[in-house]
Amino acid sequence: MAVDIVGYIPLLSIVFSSMGISFVFKDFIADFVASMVIKKNKDLKVGNRIKITSGGSVTKGDIMEIGAIRTTVMEVGDGERLPSVRTGRLIKVPNYMLISNPVMIYGDTIIDEVISYVPRPFPDSQQLVDCMKDAIVSSGHGLIEVGLFQSKDDKLVVHGVFEVKTSEMADQRSRILKEFLSRSRVLLAQAAPAKTQPEVEQAECRIALPLQNIEKPAS
Repeated sequence: MAVDIVGYIPLLSIVFSSMGISFVFKDFIADFVASMVIKKNKDLKVGNRIKITSGGSVTKGDIMEIGAIRTTVMEVGDGERLPSVRTGRLIKVPNYMLISNPVMIYGDTIIDEVISYVPRPFPDSQQLVDCMKDAIVSSGHGLIEVGLFQSKDDKLVVHGVFEVKTSEMADQRSRILKEFLSRSRVLLAQAAPAKTQPEVEQAECRIALPLQNIEKPAS
């Protein structure tokens, strides 16, 4: 039924044009019909987080109200320029955009990832995995898996996958990464080779003098 209504929108536009109705009013009708499609399908509802792709631009936010003509969306950062938190800006989206463009609808929870790069010398691999698992669980998220990989620049990649509530997503990757680094600091210190006494003495002797303290050669 909803698909049939969408198919009739171009026909309605032609009818209204022949009746001398303005272009703006045709958009008004299209938005009104689209609102009926949205309510009929029930794919979109208040509280859903959505991402709309239209003409190369992306609109992401939480649906606050679905009106007869426009849907009110509270903008959310897309995780690139801004963390996935509400910006405080309301966007009025024409309802026709919601049925004529690709729309991503987020569920109650989403799967996200956090990545850390560990340089040589590598600590015990299992202990690194356990540190990442503990960092995810202690942050209150569902643990999916933790894997280890080696990057092109010969670093060990610790890759954690976790489940988080969409409404609480924010910038959880940074929080988990900080927790992981805090927990793994001891392991990294233990894996670092101890300096011998000559190396320590040599390092202590390397003192950088400011340029103004260097004497000029006699002319």
